[in-house]
Amino acid sequence: MDIFIALEIVFLISLALLAQVYVFYPLSLRFLSLFTARQRESSIWTWGSDNYRISIIISAHNEEAVIEEKIKNTLALDWPKDKMEILIGDDGSTDRTAEIVAKFSEIRLVKKEKNEGKAAMLNDLCGMAKGDIFLFSDANSMLKSDALKNLAAEFADKKVGCACGQLVLKNGGEFSLSKVEEVYWKSESSLKELEGNFGAVMGSNGALYAIRSELFSELPTHKTVMDDFYITAKILMKNYSCVFCKNAHASEHTSTLEYGEFKRKIRIGRANFNFLFTYLPLLSPLHPMKAYMFLSHKLLRWFSPFLLIAVFFNSIFLAYTGHIFFKAFFALELLFILAALLGLRMCNYFLSMNFAIFLGFCKSFLKEKGGGWERVERQK
Repeated sequence: MDIFIALEIVFLISLALLAQVYVFYPLSLRFLSLFTARQRESSIWTWGSDNYRISIIISAHNEEAVIEEKIKNTLALDWPKDKMEILIGDDGSTDRTAEIVAKFSEIRLVKKEKNEGKAAMLNDLCGMAKGDIFLFSDANSMLKSDALKNLAAEFADKKVGCACGQLVLKNGGEFSLSKVEEVYWKSESSLKELEGNFGAVMGSNGALYAIRSELFSELPTHKTVMDDFYITAKILMKNYSCVFCKNAHASEHTSTLEYGEFKRKIRIGRANFNFLFTYLPLLSPLHPMKAYMFLSHKLLRWFSPFLLIAVFFNSIFLAYTGHIFFKAFFALELLFILAALLGLRMCNYFLSMNFAIFLGFCKSFLKEKGGGWERVERQK
């Protein structure tokens, strides 16, 4: 085979896969939703829907700036107080987090002297929780008062094992990555809503999601893990549905640090590659729609940095063939990179986040001390 033909094939396949991730996948879900979207038994709270005992589970590490506000926000949730328990785990904080939590008699505090990691803390908290439903939330995420009852209503459908709420990001700083992260998350929420129509949201967000307590899978603690995606994936593997509840709102601020979101994306990338083989059963041909969503939304996105590299370097060689298409495409790539370097936000964000995923992939091969975590500073 001629070398340039081989390069063209690699170029076109890589470009097509990238287009699938960012263009065709969202469009295909919108189209398919017109014909085969899942019908829910109930997603609206009605009288008598509050029979579930809810365990609200929060893992915290050095959250003295927000933990009191979080507790007051949680206590104000619209749910019978005799059917709600709140467990907060202090994971080896070196500030006043545990001291502040201890002031509230309504809260069950679990304190660890050493930072063992969020996964280990969640395992302990879930082992102690007594609710029919576990609701997970982050210490810096503030919930609307009706978020809990709207999420709980989703479980009227016995097939639902997980319900994901909607996170609204507020810009916490003046940095480009933080500002565009807010825009990115809006599009990500729209995608989750489309996936929820088919009962297969590809990963909840840690700010606000709930599961049936019996479906909780113990989290691995020897490596960094994205607990929200791991828990959701395991529930999908058990053939329960994961839905998106757009009426259950949580809000939080983006990072106040210039590279805060970048560091967070590296950690997410590393965690996803750490347990890549654990998630591969989601590609089972027995559940083609679920496999299609995992492939398009997660697997191909995780490997997007390598597809971008393949497209870029192949286009360099193909531009020398003299074909106007490849010359024009290579010129557009250079303009895109230049725009990113000059600070155009969307271009900068796209390349930065893919670079973060690439670094996460590289770090996944390094030995870890454990699943310990460092918080990314966010605006109060």
